[in-house]
Order: sequence, then C-alpha cells, then structure tokens
Amino acid sequence: SFLPAGATIPQPVANGANLAWPTFSPDGSRVAYAAQDAGGVWQIYIMPMDGSSEPQYHAEGKGPIWGPTGLLAWTGCDANGMCGIFADNPDDDQPATRLTASINDIGLNWAPNGQLLVYMSDVSGNWDIFLLSITGGVVVLTDDPATDGLPVWAPDGSGIAFVSNRDGNWGIYLMGTNGEDPHKILSLGPNLPD
Repeated sequence: SFLPAGATIPQPVANGANLAWPTFSPDGSRVAYAAQDAGGVWQIYIMPMDGSSEPQYHAEGKGPIWGPTGLLAWTGCDANGMCGIFADNPDDDQPATRLTASINDIGLNWAPNGQLLVYMSDVSGNWDIFLLSITGGVVVLTDDPATDGLPVWAPDGSGIAFVSNRDGNWGIYLMGTNGEDPHKILSLGPNLPD
C-alpha cells in the first residue's frame, strides 16, 4: 500500500495484552489507557506520546476518558472499596474525587464544555443514560424499560446519541441534552453489533 507524502508508519504507544480504552490528553501529548494485570484488575496508566518515558500508573479503574479541561474520568474503586466514577487532574497532587456510587457507571463521555459527563448505568434495574455534573448532581436522561447505553455528545454539545433496543430492534437514537425528544436516527437490526 502507499502512504501519502510526509506520512509516517503508525507505531504502538504501549505494548501488551489486555490494553483498552485509549484516550488522548487535550493537547495530544499524552495517552491514558487501562491495562489488565495478571489478577484481572484494570489499572489506568498515562504515558507521553513521544515515548520519552515509561507508562505511569495513575489509578485502579477502567474506561478512562480525558476531558477538554484536562480532567481524567474513569470507573473504578478506591482503597476503601468505594466504587463509581472518579475524576482527577493528573497534573496536580490532589486525590481523585468519586462522583457516583456504582461500579456499573460506565461508558463515560465528556460534554464539549468539560463540565458534564454522560454515562450508562444499571442502578435503576436496567441500563439507562445519566447526566453527571462534575460539581455535583446526577440526572437520569432515559427511563425506558429497554436497554439504553453507550452515550456520546454531539461535537457542538447540542445533543446526545446513544444505542437502544426500545422498539425491539437495536438502533442509534438522538436526544436533547436534557433527555428530550429521543428518536431513532439509524437502525442496526435485531442484534447489537460489536
């Protein structure tokens, strides 16, 4: 195959089995990711993109996502066994802040303003979409007996897309930022694709 002029061949940033959820720092100079240790515990590491140093352990957890203001969020548990969504500025010496209380608060996605997160959780008995303010407060955005999950913000912050099987088939839905007017924009069929 041919590479465009000036293109470089992609190189691995980190090597090993069971690496997942890579996420770039806002300036693109670092990547955070989760790696599973020999005991099956997920741990978050941060490393520079230029390979100038080895990955540095940051916290126990999975699903890290770096926000536009420099905060890193993930799902995990602290040393006292308290689980949920954590947020932290990895560049200060302050401890991470736990923002929710369930290990099943997953699929995090930052709003473009860096002040809100959407995520999925089964704390209500089935999978729904929740909105979390980093200054405190959680609002449920979907309340359907079907499965709603994998939320992502529109790049301009005007809405939230998610997957659901609420009509018996899987599809991608779009709703307003307060959960208003959820409507299917793409059908995916009877089985949720990988």
